[in-house]
Amino acid sequence: MTLAVVLPLAACSDSTGTGSPSGWGTPAATSAQPSSQAPAEPQEPGCDSPCYGAAENVGTLGEDTVVEVSGMAGSVRTPGLYYVVSDEPGTSEVAVVRDDGTLVASIELAGMDTENAEALAVGPCGDDPGTSCLYVGDIGDHVGRDHVVVYRAPEPDLDDPPGTVDADALEYRYEDGPTDAEALLVDPDGRPLIVSKAPFDEDTGETGSTRLYRGPADGGELALLGEIELPEPEDGFLAGLVGNVVTDASADLAAGRVLLRTYDEVLEYRAPGQGADVGTFPDWPSRRVPPGNVLQAETVAYVVGGCGYLTTSELTGSVDAVGCTD
Repeated sequence: MTLAVVLPLAACSDSTGTGSPSGWGTPAATSAQPSSQAPAEPQEPGCDSPCYGAAENVGTLGEDTVVEVSGMAGSVRTPGLYYVVSDEPGTSEVAVVRDDGTLVASIELAGMDTENAEALAVGPCGDDPGTSCLYVGDIGDHVGRDHVVVYRAPEPDLDDPPGTVDADALEYRYEDGPTDAEALLVDPDGRPLIVSKAPFDEDTGETGSTRLYRGPADGGELALLGEIELPEPEDGFLAGLVGNVVTDASADLAAGRVLLRTYDEVLEYRAPGQGADVGTFPDWPSRRVPPGNVLQAETVAYVVGGCGYLTTSELTGSVDAVGCTD
């Protein structure tokens, strides 16, 4: 269904979680599928709250912290700190950083040995929705591998970070064959939602379909929920070179918000009502929000316990913060 209206956005004080897993929303009773029709064109950033201000460079992720950052997620257990991960083959750890990129700790995930880690998320644990888990999405696929892995570990106490935490390796296969992806969300039941990275035809300059999948909390088949119709970017320089593709995502389940990051833009989707299934977010009203000024943008992460989001560059490690003005 095409949506032709944009709902007023809640004030900042009401638009974020409290930093506690108890603030996570619950899915709606229905399981509507995302529409295959094009959604309404996103609205321009306005001052209906939260009113996002201009992006500001706040720091850099050095190569001694993470090489080619590919995923970022805010800690729920310790708001103000962020997990980042590299996409290098054989990655077995995540780094914990402040919003300016300074390193707090490096944490080994016992049992993790990634091929192409491209995404991070923090969300409810599948077996205990009242606690928060860190999810590392080993979901990048440039070679057509027959399965992908999401590593799940209980969020540690980052006030006294451990050197190692145990992680479960959750194996998934797509119902329609190998798929490249760089964006991971987690729903209130601990089920992963993966947004594909669309194929790009350099000869024709055309970007293929962006698809949304959801899998069981403990591994199994990733079911296709539908396609996501991305709007053409207003300034599509990189889209013209590598395609209009999704490189990361972030969700605020309590507020009913989802961010999608492409190389050129950031889109924010807002739930049409309380309790909406996050798996239907492609049908929610959306708008463009400030994309920041980072080169080859690879991540986006909502601020937990505050208002705004961060985005980072894979090439330079620069971190831009987008805050709220009201």
